[in-house]
Amino acid sequence: MGLVIFSCSPRPEKTSNTAAIVEAFKNGYLTGDSQGVDVYFLYRRSEWNNFRKIFNENNEIIFALPLFVECIPGLMMEFMETIEPKNNVEIKTKIGFILNGGFEEACQLRTCEKYLETLPAYFNCDYSGTLLKGGMFPLSYMPEKKKAKMLQPFYEMGKIYAKERIFEKSTVTKLASPEKYSKQFCLLIFLLEPLSNLMWRYMARKFGAQGKLDGRPYDV
Repeated sequence: MGLVIFSCSPRPEKTSNTAAIVEAFKNGYLTGDSQGVDVYFLYRRSEWNNFRKIFNENNEIIFALPLFVECIPGLMMEFMETIEPKNNVEIKTKIGFILNGGFEEACQLRTCEKYLETLPAYFNCDYSGTLLKGGMFPLSYMPEKKKAKMLQPFYEMGKIYAKERIFEKSTVTKLASPEKYSKQFCLLIFLLEPLSNLMWRYMARKFGAQGKLDGRPYDV
């Protein structure tokens, strides 16, 4: 059996950062002598019966997910609530996670990582680690060269996972850096705040937002 990846973003593949990350990881994984990778998208709810069967019949599984406002997607939790624990299996299933978020500091993802560490046990499975990386919000609108550069670490991690079959903690921590911004960098962010505001306004207009960014339409 090969590797199974469930992409847990509610967005379709063309607009999903998670889908792009999974594709890069998959391509890196397939550079070696590994068996194939099958990717399934949870937003396709009509296929959940088949997805549950796939989960039950495979023993190496990764859930890839974005972190939405400090929460994992409800779509993922809803699907997991329909899965039964695996019992009486000769080979223990391994479950790992690929977690991405918008904030660059890895510490912003650590609480979610702690939670993900507990999930495999609920299904009588082993935990194979969490690959996490912040700062991925701009991925969908970056030029192709910049996008490829942002995805390259996931490609490299795919190659590593194909050999080690786990997300080893020290390797993942290097990819996840920076853990926290330095005081000097925080000062630089403060000084560049006016420029940052202009950038956010540009992005908001590009995505069709109207009105002021600091507007409070429900504050009556």
